[in-house]
Amino acid sequence: AQLPQKIMGMNYQQRFQMFCTLLFLSALFFALGFFVGLPTIALRPQKFAICFTFGSLTFMASFGILKGPWAHLRGMLSADRLPFTTIYIASMLLTLYFTFQFGGASGYLLVMASSALQLLALLWYLISFLPGGSAGLSIVLRAMCRILQPVFVLCAKLHASYNP
Repeated sequence: AQLPQKIMGMNYQQRFQMFCTLLFLSALFFALGFFVGLPTIALRPQKFAICFTFGSLTFMASFGILKGPWAHLRGMLSADRLPFTTIYIASMLLTLYFTFQFGGASGYLLVMASSALQLLALLWYLISFLPGGSAGLSIVLRAMCRILQPVFVLCAKLHASYNP
Protein backbone atom coordinates (compact mmCIF):
# COMPACT_ATOMS: atom_id res chain seq x y z
CA ALA A 1 0.00 0.00 0.00
CA GLN A 2 1.30 3.40 -0.95
CA LEU A 3 1.28 6.09 1.71
CA PRO A 4 -0.58 9.30 0.87
CA GLN A 5 1.60 12.25 -0.09
CA LYS A 6 0.27 14.67 2.54
CA ILE A 7 -1.28 13.83 5.89
CA MET A 8 -2.09 16.58 8.38
CA GLY A 9 -0.15 18.99 6.16
CA MET A 10 3.07 16.94 6.40
CA ASN A 11 4.90 15.14 3.61
CA TYR A 12 6.35 11.66 4.17
CA GLN A 13 9.76 12.93 5.29
CA GLN A 14 8.19 15.21 7.91
CA ARG A 15 5.89 12.41 9.07
CA PHE A 16 8.85 10.05 9.34
CA GLN A 17 10.72 12.60 11.47
CA MET A 18 7.65 12.95 13.71
CA PHE A 19 7.33 9.15 13.82
CA CYS A 20 10.95 8.85 15.02
CA THR A 21 10.45 11.62 17.57
CA LEU A 22 7.31 10.00 19.01
CA LEU A 23 8.96 6.58 18.98
CA PHE A 24 11.92 8.03 20.90
CA LEU A 25 9.52 9.70 23.36
CA SER A 26 7.73 6.38 23.74
CA ALA A 27 11.02 4.62 24.50
CA LEU A 28 11.81 7.34 27.04
CA PHE A 29 8.45 6.82 28.81
CA PHE A 30 8.93 3.03 28.80
CA ALA A 31 12.47 3.46 30.16
CA LEU A 32 11.21 5.74 32.92
CA GLY A 33 8.53 3.20 33.74
CA PHE A 34 10.97 0.33 33.95
CA PHE A 35 13.95 2.09 35.56
CA VAL A 36 12.10 4.47 37.90
CA GLY A 37 8.62 3.00 38.27
CA LEU A 38 9.41 -0.70 38.37
CA PRO A 39 11.81 -0.56 41.34
CA THR A 40 9.10 1.22 43.37
CA ILE A 41 6.15 -0.77 42.00
CA ALA A 42 5.55 -2.60 45.28
CA LEU A 43 4.95 0.71 47.07
CA ARG A 44 3.77 3.11 44.34
CA PRO A 45 2.57 1.31 41.19
CA GLN A 46 1.18 4.61 39.91
CA LYS A 47 4.68 5.76 38.87
CA PHE A 48 5.06 2.74 36.62
CA ALA A 49 1.45 2.90 35.39
CA ILE A 50 1.60 6.52 34.26
CA CYS A 51 4.95 6.14 32.47
CA PHE A 52 3.90 2.88 30.81
CA THR A 53 0.53 4.28 29.70
CA PHE A 54 2.07 7.40 28.18
CA GLY A 55 4.68 5.19 26.52
CA SER A 56 1.87 3.15 25.00
CA LEU A 57 0.00 6.25 23.83
CA THR A 58 3.05 7.79 22.17
CA PHE A 59 3.94 4.41 20.61
CA MET A 60 0.50 4.17 18.99
CA ALA A 61 0.56 7.85 18.02
CA SER A 62 3.88 7.37 16.21
CA PHE A 63 2.32 4.83 13.85
CA GLY A 64 -0.77 7.02 13.51
CA ILE A 65 1.40 9.88 12.29
CA LEU A 66 3.36 7.68 9.89
CA LYS A 67 0.40 5.92 8.26
CA GLY A 68 -2.10 8.69 8.89
CA PRO A 69 -4.52 8.77 11.83
CA TRP A 70 -7.52 7.48 9.90
CA ALA A 71 -5.62 4.68 8.17
CA HIS A 72 -4.13 3.62 11.50
CA LEU A 73 -7.53 3.75 13.20
CA ARG A 74 -9.12 1.71 10.38
CA GLY A 75 -6.37 -0.87 10.81
CA MET A 76 -6.93 -1.04 14.56
CA LEU A 77 -10.69 -1.39 14.06
CA SER A 78 -10.44 -4.16 11.45
CA ALA A 79 -12.17 -7.41 12.41
CA ASP A 80 -8.95 -9.25 13.30
CA ARG A 81 -7.59 -6.35 15.41
CA LEU A 82 -10.84 -5.27 17.12
CA PRO A 83 -10.43 -7.50 20.21
CA PHE A 84 -6.92 -6.13 20.75
CA THR A 85 -8.03 -2.55 20.22
CA THR A 86 -10.90 -2.87 22.67
CA ILE A 87 -8.76 -4.49 25.38
CA TYR A 88 -5.82 -2.18 24.82
CA ILE A 89 -7.76 1.08 24.90
CA ALA A 90 -9.88 -0.10 27.83
CA SER A 91 -6.78 -1.14 29.77
CA MET A 92 -5.12 2.25 29.17
CA LEU A 93 -8.24 4.13 30.25
CA LEU A 94 -8.68 1.92 33.30
CA THR A 95 -5.02 2.33 34.25
CA LEU A 96 -5.29 6.12 34.11
CA TYR A 97 -8.65 6.12 35.90
CA PHE A 98 -7.43 3.88 38.72
CA THR A 99 -4.17 5.80 38.99
CA PHE A 100 -5.84 9.18 39.38
CA GLN A 101 -9.01 8.15 41.23
CA PHE A 102 -7.64 5.56 43.63
CA GLY A 103 -4.27 6.97 44.63
CA GLY A 104 -2.28 5.47 47.44
CA ALA A 105 -2.86 2.02 48.83
CA SER A 106 -6.58 1.79 48.09
CA GLY A 107 -6.09 1.45 44.35
CA TYR A 108 -2.93 -0.63 44.46
CA LEU A 109 -4.37 -3.87 43.12
CA LEU A 110 -6.57 -2.08 40.58
CA VAL A 111 -3.58 -0.18 39.16
CA MET A 112 -1.48 -3.35 39.10
CA ALA A 113 -4.20 -5.38 37.36
CA SER A 114 -4.96 -2.74 34.73
CA SER A 115 -1.23 -2.20 34.08
CA ALA A 116 -0.75 -5.96 33.65
CA LEU A 117 -3.69 -6.08 31.23
CA GLN A 118 -2.21 -3.17 29.29
CA LEU A 119 1.18 -4.88 29.10
CA LEU A 120 -0.42 -8.11 27.85
CA ALA A 121 -2.45 -6.20 25.25
CA LEU A 122 0.67 -4.41 23.99
CA LEU A 123 2.54 -7.71 23.77
CA TRP A 124 -0.45 -9.20 21.94
CA TYR A 125 -0.23 -6.36 19.41
CA LEU A 126 3.51 -6.78 18.91
CA ILE A 127 3.38 -10.57 18.72
CA SER A 128 0.54 -10.50 16.20
CA PHE A 129 3.06 -9.18 13.68
CA LEU A 130 5.48 -12.02 14.34
CA PRO A 131 5.42 -15.48 12.79
CA GLY A 132 3.51 -18.03 14.81
CA GLY A 133 0.57 -15.71 15.37
CA SER A 134 -1.86 -16.85 18.05
CA ALA A 135 0.07 -20.07 18.80
CA GLY A 136 3.17 -18.01 19.59
CA LEU A 137 1.11 -15.59 21.64
CA SER A 138 -0.46 -18.42 23.62
CA ILE A 139 2.94 -19.85 24.54
CA VAL A 140 4.30 -16.44 25.54
CA LEU A 141 1.23 -15.58 27.66
CA ARG A 142 1.36 -18.87 29.57
CA ALA A 143 5.07 -18.38 30.23
CA MET A 144 4.50 -14.78 31.35
CA CYS A 145 1.74 -15.83 33.74
CA ARG A 146 4.04 -18.40 35.32
CA ILE A 147 6.86 -15.88 35.56
CA LEU A 148 4.75 -12.98 36.87
CA GLN A 149 2.63 -14.92 39.36
CA PRO A 150 5.29 -14.79 42.14
CA VAL A 151 5.75 -11.06 41.52
CA PHE A 152 2.03 -10.36 41.95
CA VAL A 153 1.86 -12.59 45.03
CA LEU A 154 4.82 -10.75 46.57
CA CYS A 155 3.29 -7.36 45.72
CA ALA A 156 -0.02 -8.39 47.30
CA LYS A 157 1.81 -9.56 50.46
CA LEU A 158 3.78 -6.31 50.67
CA HIS A 159 0.61 -4.34 50.17
CA ALA A 160 -1.13 -6.27 52.94
CA SER A 161 1.81 -5.77 55.32
CA TYR A 162 1.74 -1.97 54.81
CA ASN A 163 -2.05 -1.81 55.28
CA PRO A 164 -3.00 -3.98 58.27
